[in-house]
Amino acid sequence: MHRSRTSQGAVVRSSLLACALAACGASPASAPALAEPRCPTEQTVVLASQADVARFASCTTAHGVVIRSGGKLDTSPLRALATITGDLVIGPTVAVEEVTLGELRVIGGTLRVVGNGALQGLFLPRLERAGQIEIEGNVAATTISLPRLAEVRGALRVTDNASLELLDIPALTSIDHELVLSGVPTLLLVEAAQLQRAGAIRIDAPKLAPDVADRLRASGAAP
Repeated sequence: MHRSRTSQGAVVRSSLLACALAACGASPASAPALAEPRCPTEQTVVLASQADVARFASCTTAHGVVIRSGGKLDTSPLRALATITGDLVIGPTVAVEEVTLGELRVIGGTLRVVGNGALQGLFLPRLERAGQIEIEGNVAATTISLPRLAEVRGALRVTDNASLELLDIPALTSIDHELVLSGVPTLLLVEAAQLQRAGAIRIDAPKLAPDVADRLRASGAAP
């Protein structure tokens, strides 16, 4: 009887030990893996949902970024993004009311903001230079704010934005190609006091103060 109890105890202890070892030695592959941030450096990132924004939020550099969505989208979590070596394309969107990229400093290619039905404001407070800028067909946009933009290596075209009131580019000194302001019937103010040189100037903005328009045109005549 004593041997039987001892055998039974040994079996229990062995079973408990086996369970403990199985728990401690569980394969890491069976545990849920944490999603690693994806920061592609050689392909364009498409941000079409808030989940896309969250996955990209820690990335500092991108080859290209496209913001395109049928729903609301908050871009403010992209606080790390400082450099886009290619293009930044915003649109088409139907419910995005504001795009803010607080740390973006360089766009090596084109900033293209086209066909955003609800967009009211574009805010790039730290952007210093871009290859080209095209802002077109954003019917609700009232404000474009690029307060540190100093250099545009291509053209700067702001066309067919029926509600635009303010173009804020106070640090801009040079535009290698043309500056076009057209199809902006409500544009009241262009903050561009530092602009010294542009390849050409074309302005069709009936509410813009004549002295502001004349000063902009003079920069196009500069050598």
